Amino acid sequence: MTNSNYLIGIDVGGTNTDSVLVDPALMEESVGSGVIAWNKSVTTADVSDGIEAAIAKLFESAPHVPRKNVRAVTIGTTHFINAIIEQDRSRLDKVAVLRLAGPYTRHTPAFSADFPPGLVDLMKGYIGYVDGGHRIDGNEIRKLDEVAIRDHCQKIKELGIRSVAIIGIFANLKPEHELRAQKIVLEELGENVNVVVSHEISGINFIERENATILNASIINFAKTIINSFLNAVRKLGFTCPLFLTQNNGTVLTVEEARKCAIRTFSSGATNSMRGAKYLCSSIKEIKGKSVIIGDVGGTTLDVGLLLPTGFPRLSSSFSTVGGVRMNFSMPFVESVGLGGGSIVRTDDKTGELSIGPDSVGADIVTRSLVFGGDVVTTTDVTVSVSEEELSIGNSQLVSQKFSNEFVEKFNKVLVHKLEAVVDKLRTSPDPLPLILVGGGSFIIPHDKVKVEGVSLILRPQFYQVANAIGAAMGKLSSDIHHVQVVDNASTAEREKIVSELVEKCTDQIVKKGAVRKSVEVVDISVEPVPYVDKTFSFKIQVVGDVDYERLIDAFDKEATEESNLSLEKEKHKIYKDSAFSHNSKTLDKQRSEEKEEIDYATYRPTINKDREWIISKTDLDFLKVGTYILGCGGGGNPYPHYIDVLTRMNADSTDVVKVVDYKDALKYATDGIGGVVTVGSAGSPTVGCEQLKGDEFNQSFNLLADYVGKKPDAVMNLEIGGGNGFASLWCGLKSNFDIPVIDCDLMGRAYPTLWQTLPLTLQEYEDGSYFTPSAFSDGNMNKMVIQEAQNDVIMENIIRASLSEIGGAVAVVTKPAPMVDLKTRSVHNSLSLAWRIGKAVLLARSHSEIENLPSKILDSIGGNGIVGKLLFRGKIIGVDRKLFKGHIYGEVIIENESLDKLRIPFKNENISADLLPYDSKNASSKDSWETICSVPDLITVCDANTGDAVGTQDYRYGLQVFVLGIAPSNLWTDTEKAIEIGGPKSFGPMFQSMVYKPIGKYIKPVSVIDEYAS
Repeated sequence: MTNSNYLIGIDVGGTNTDSVLVDPALMEESVGSGVIAWNKSVTTADVSDGIEAAIAKLFESAPHVPRKNVRAVTIGTTHFINAIIEQDRSRLDKVAVLRLAGPYTRHTPAFSADFPPGLVDLMKGYIGYVDGGHRIDGNEIRKLDEVAIRDHCQKIKELGIRSVAIIGIFANLKPEHELRAQKIVLEELGENVNVVVSHEISGINFIERENATILNASIINFAKTIINSFLNAVRKLGFTCPLFLTQNNGTVLTVEEARKCAIRTFSSGATNSMRGAKYLCSSIKEIKGKSVIIGDVGGTTLDVGLLLPTGFPRLSSSFSTVGGVRMNFSMPFVESVGLGGGSIVRTDDKTGELSIGPDSVGADIVTRSLVFGGDVVTTTDVTVSVSEEELSIGNSQLVSQKFSNEFVEKFNKVLVHKLEAVVDKLRTSPDPLPLILVGGGSFIIPHDKVKVEGVSLILRPQFYQVANAIGAAMGKLSSDIHHVQVVDNASTAEREKIVSELVEKCTDQIVKKGAVRKSVEVVDISVEPVPYVDKTFSFKIQVVGDVDYERLIDAFDKEATEESNLSLEKEKHKIYKDSAFSHNSKTLDKQRSEEKEEIDYATYRPTINKDREWIISKTDLDFLKVGTYILGCGGGGNPYPHYIDVLTRMNADSTDVVKVVDYKDALKYATDGIGGVVTVGSAGSPTVGCEQLKGDEFNQSFNLLADYVGKKPDAVMNLEIGGGNGFASLWCGLKSNFDIPVIDCDLMGRAYPTLWQTLPLTLQEYEDGSYFTPSAFSDGNMNKMVIQEAQNDVIMENIIRASLSEIGGAVAVVTKPAPMVDLKTRSVHNSLSLAWRIGKAVLLARSHSEIENLPSKILDSIGGNGIVGKLLFRGKIIGVDRKLFKGHIYGEVIIENESLDKLRIPFKNENISADLLPYDSKNASSKDSWETICSVPDLITVCDANTGDAVGTQDYRYGLQVFVLGIAPSNLWTDTEKAIEIGGPKSFGPMFQSMVYKPIGKYIKPVSVIDEYAS
């Protein structure tokens, strides 16, 4: 025994602190012998005292274990995420934000319209804009203004702010400006100021990365205090081994990493429980190599997640929300239901119907439940009364024979129904999966006596009470690399060579951290072309590996020495459990008063005034944000930043409205009897749109064209409804911008990658001359141009594309005013209404917890499932390949379901076709049997299976669970051969020349929102 290595795992929750002492070598052989000691105790007011007591209890149970043989202490904590969720003033600091962005981002300020008001009040300290930042090609937007940074620092110093967040455009690709700004801030404000740079926090997507950077900066002092408390507790007990903290992906952070980036620990608790559960059942053959459902039952809720065969959890979408703040971290996908050990059990006096929860007595179970002498019936009381196990919970005599057989039967039926409902949301195929129950409250589910639909096997393993602590103790190390490189020979072989070199480098990094080399495995590889930068690729590699306990001390010797020099004195201020409730009632009162108004989507009516003008509301914008992206067919860019732009203006001034009008009413806005409607949209890379947030490019293009033609347009409409461009007309129509009506039409009814794939060009021959010229475009950074005329619209498009490669990959385009008579025959009618209805269907399904029915809900909202389109596929993305040609991202994504069928979707910014390959066990490797089941001009849209949100081609990534819809386009795309030639598969290049378009459904014209709701 004395020669063994030992690990300590601790999970500090808001209610309980769980701890284990394990022998990792024995854990691999037998969990029963690998867990040397375990303990569950109530979380104490002082963190340091609680951890000391928890560890001391372990060694009281295992006095034979030499403390010098403990190789690591790993702690999972909810302290940091709770501080955000509880909006706790005692734990969160004011943050000064410095944006290095040149002329961009000012229409989308930090702490944007979607940031919870309570957190804005607590965190918003100062916002400064500085010339700087980079374009996607690595060139400077503007030279970094160091004098401005120093000026901002003086203002920050005067405000007494000690936490600064620095965010530069495309800092992930070129961090030089952020690093230089960080150095200047430290020179001006002192080394004891916390300066967080965004490229060390998360990836591309400016708003989400900035949000994460702000949260991290706000919580960093509290994190240091908590981590020092952890260190104090461990060192006082005589341990000199390294201390780790668990992070969201199931791996561990060193103390230094956690101090700098506490945000990476936010959702580690759920991951710890899932990984711990899998360890506890590792010897059971029914779960080996399979996906497993993990149910963690606490006092109030049952949290259910899916652990994949890799041993790591199924993740949520590319974006996640913590405390109402949107970030681009992937968190474990967890479904929760109000079912726990303290859930209250009631019987309706009139109907006799039994209900469980969702309310719970929580920590008061020791005084309020029947087994502890109280008067409230809980799930614990019912379970103890009938359990054949020896449950050491309260006084079982107080509930003995308390409940009739009929009552217990009803109780089990409701219990199973709740369990089935939440399990069903996790499954991706009809095949049943094993369910492992862990957590202190999991005894309430009689795992050996109930049958749960969709579950093949129910297990509640030994040590189920402390699975989270076991998951923490057995955490792996991780390392990642993000590398941008010019590849002269951009062949697949050359890229694979670079990947191989980077994997080797990443492996060396993790081995240096302390991993066993032979255990290292690659868990994520991403190779993507950088749009509008010739032969340049972005490579991302992540590896994980088992800890090498024999050399762990040496690997972390420097860090251990630094930690040992820390003062062991107690912190000046205790960190109180639930301090938001104990010491911050004013903040909570403010939070409650500012909570977002709950909208009943089923009964919501949009505002249509007496002039038949649709006055856009916040709820309308919510619907449009979801609907436009689904209509984008993978392209058009993410609408989120454009949604925030419009919402920010509307929130700042209630009179700053957008008016949408029906095409049938457009002529009444004509100032000359003919009218002029301009179309607007962004051209360029969707990646740029999410990172280089809007400047004045639309305003500059709009005014430039108006000056050229000598007349302000009468109305505006979208070039395309799909993606972020679906919001372009709304931005221009704002009263504070151009104050003109927005027509409920567009020129595509979807998104296409090129300007010439629009309906006017399908209805006439434009061999000579251009429909869209004169047009104007601007990049918002002093570069703007009018295209007076062009030989045709393909040439016009080429002129714009050529400019894009020189000025950063994104411009705003405004095309010539068209006569309003063109609206009748040359546009898709009611396209904003169409997006609105799709978005409403998705949000309504979410609010009613009908996620599994999202495909049918979307299709029913626009004409009928099986009529206008159908569900093409459900599954997980298992492969993505991208390449670049003339600024467009080409590639294909492969999706696989649990039956091993595959769906291949090639794309050129937008999805082109859907090709099915059924699994053939006899000839599984055959690649000759792909069948095209849908193609353009039909809309092919990939949606996140967890939320219903569309997934853009730039966000396709391995492991994402999705469903794929095929939807009929406007009949204008299918009525003529010319239309199919321009919008069909043959227009996408040589490899699609043999593809024959077959309609997926019948187009049904969307009902106008104005027509339906006008009084």
